Amino acid sequence: MIFWICYVLFWLPFHIFAPYKLYGKNNIERGKKYIIVSNHKSNFDPILYDYVFRSRNRYLAKKELFTTGFRRFFMKNVFGGIAIDREKGLSIAQVKEICQVIKSNQNLGIFPEGTRRDGLKKDDEVKGGACFFAIKTRTPVIPCFVVKKHRFFRKNVVLVGKPFEFTDYYDKRLDKETLLQAETELRDKIVELNTNYQNYLAEKALIKKLKREKRTKKVKDIRS
Repeated sequence: MIFWICYVLFWLPFHIFAPYKLYGKNNIERGKKYIIVSNHKSNFDPILYDYVFRSRNRYLAKKELFTTGFRRFFMKNVFGGIAIDREKGLSIAQVKEICQVIKSNQNLGIFPEGTRRDGLKKDDEVKGGACFFAIKTRTPVIPCFVVKKHRFFRKNVVLVGKPFEFTDYYDKRLDKETLLQAETELRDKIVELNTNYQNYLAEKALIKKLKREKRTKKVKDIRS
């Protein structure tokens, strides 16, 4: 209830102060649960994806964000955060909690880089949590990419890819090697989103350049 009150109250301010353009909206099927995986640009990312998916998502978050009573209340009830210890890893109780979140038809958001970065790259390591839960619960993964770090009044770009499942891994033993293969596949899908977008921008810029050159040539031909 608290989440939806905040969702409505801050919808307009958020879209004014942190506007964004969404590519891949049609890849999101309303009413279907996903494990959302994305690069991590800032602490605004969870809020951003709540609005992108128009749902109350749950997120894995470092335990340092839950240090005081107010922060714990805010992180759990507004952000939908699940505290994890990045050094010790997930406890059995937390694994059960996360699986229960997925089974209760809530989206689970995971930032597999494990920390905020300038951008996920081809050789960067990603954490295996998203792959583990996607395989364990047989839940579709939807790769996403935030192009820029959030700045007030600057329009950002959010890329949403096509959902997919780790069907080839469902009957495999989830050992370190298997999860590493899944992690590589996951990372490549996230990076591919940004690569395709940058190629699109480059092609668009080239077309504009050719049109300018063509107009310039016409003007010169008329004057001559």
